[in-house]
Amino acid sequence: MKNQPYFLAFFAFALLGQSCIPEKVEIPEQTIGLAPVYHEGDWKAIASEPPQSIRRLFKIYYKDNYIFAGESQQGIHVIDNTDPANPQPLHFIRIIGNSDIAIRGNVLYANNLTDLVVIDISDLNDIRLLSRLEGVFPQLAGAPIPLQYVGFFECPDEAMGTIVGWTEQLLKKPECWR
Repeated sequence: MKNQPYFLAFFAFALLGQSCIPEKVEIPEQTIGLAPVYHEGDWKAIASEPPQSIRRLFKIYYKDNYIFAGESQQGIHVIDNTDPANPQPLHFIRIIGNSDIAIRGNVLYANNLTDLVVIDISDLNDIRLLSRLEGVFPQLAGAPIPLQYVGFFECPDEAMGTIVGWTEQLLKKPECWR
């Protein structure tokens, strides 16, 4: 009976080791999987743009009657919520690769792919980049294939630009799998 825990651990390891990655059977017509998010140009450029429609909402931050709504991998929508029955879109702050935000006082902190950017939002009509700390989030770098992911994904296309992230969506006849 002294060896029973070792036997059970070995048996569990053997079972797990054989079933980690299932074999692909066939390509489905459509399935949920990952698609690359591309960007052409300088992903480090931070800019205030006119309001845009929200497509992939990921995080909402409320401060002083303003809603800061994150657009997955693209930036932050700024919405005036003084009249909650009639919120007014004001700006879109373009921050490529953005996946998280925080605000303290009049300073917005956000990731710009792998960098931490600090933005002055005291005047929403004139946002200013205060500082950038490069490489703070190396795990957020856009990978040519989705890291640590098993399943279907859209095959990357270098002609589309730099991959700045991956997003889950409905894929039609995906050709890549891991």
